[in-house]
Amino acid sequence: MIIIIGAGITGLSAAYELTQRHVPFVLLEAGSKPGGLIRTEHVHGFTIELGADSMLVQKPAALKLCEELGLSARLMASPRPRTAFIVRDGRLHALPSPSVLGIPTTLPALAKYSLIDWRTRARIAIEPLVPARTYADESVASFFRRRFGAATFDLIADPLLGGIHAGDVEQLSMPSLFPRFTAAERQGGGVLRAVGPPAS
Repeated sequence: MIIIIGAGITGLSAAYELTQRHVPFVLLEAGSKPGGLIRTEHVHGFTIELGADSMLVQKPAALKLCEELGLSARLMASPRPRTAFIVRDGRLHALPSPSVLGIPTTLPALAKYSLIDWRTRARIAIEPLVPARTYADESVASFFRRRFGAATFDLIADPLLGGIHAGDVEQLSMPSLFPRFTAAERQGGGVLRAVGPPAS
């Protein structure tokens, strides 16, 4: 008998997979309802989505799961312009374009990035010079600190990626979530240069 602890999206997905394979299991949840951090609330006429409420279409497994569950018709593409913001000191800071994981991939985008100071911009600019290291596993927080500087953890990785994945970036696995980045580091020449959009 398999015991699944927690009926969040991971626990529910595991339960679905075991059901498909006809494997018996018990699903345990300490809260009053399933869903974990992902839930919908209605407050004063507003619909508020809590937790990770989106997914990347580059990762087809999530789309396939939605199809199997009959949810494809309920999926909505994010409207253009697809600008994300980070709030700092009561002010909205737009993520630069082009960027990947909130990190600018061109010098003009980096120069205009209002969220970070000049020291952090300079640290990001020299990312191609950071020696490559390979780990069997590494947290998102560790990867950001090592490749882009400590300030990018507090200002970018934690609010942006922690929010998207509804998790602790000190625990989330970089190779599992962003294998392109860890592969790019092994190739050398800079992670941003390898995974960023092609130059026009």
